[in-house]
Amino acid sequence: MSHHLPKTQGSSGYHGHHLPVAGSKEEPLYAIGARFETPEALVQAVDHLRDQGVSLYECFTPYPVHGLAESMRLPKSVLSLLVLGGGISAVLIALSMELIPSCLIYPLVVDGKPLNLSALPQYIPIIVALTIMIGAVTAVVGMILLGGMPRWNNPMFAWDLFAKDASRGFFLAVEARDRKFSASALTELLHELGAGDITAIHEEASEGK
Repeated sequence: MSHHLPKTQGSSGYHGHHLPVAGSKEEPLYAIGARFETPEALVQAVDHLRDQGVSLYECFTPYPVHGLAESMRLPKSVLSLLVLGGGISAVLIALSMELIPSCLIYPLVVDGKPLNLSALPQYIPIIVALTIMIGAVTAVVGMILLGGMPRWNNPMFAWDLFAKDASRGFFLAVEARDRKFSASALTELLHELGAGDITAIHEEASEGK
């Protein structure tokens, strides 16, 4: 199967004359959305889009799909490095909170315990607890920020089918600002790849208008 998606000048002004429309027609086109019945069909569609040079798209699945990240060529997440940094910071903070008062500010000998690193075992419980706490907080906050949240709204929610069925379907949205975007060619390609409910998704009208 061979398709070409030529760049269409002014394609962002497309108003979905032959497609169902979600959102406000008065607002710019955000994306062409499509629903697939199986995760395998979604992965296949992503592979075809990548072959055509399409790069600005998003996939929405109710659970992790094996092979989808590789097909989308997503880079490795830096979340693990952030958690590692949080853990190392926690160890340093805990040691500072324990050693500085015990050895420098108030050097009191209790039950003959030494005032140096040879007494490190007594500090381990606090180090472990603080490392777990800061590592967990770093993981949650990092996941939220790296995921682009908080975000008040996503134009995809203007699509009623997506808003109601996102927890069960496998959705793909190709953004109109992609340099290879062509509404007609993209619609034909998605249809031949087995996509259903292909829809032109527009931004929602603001309340001030």
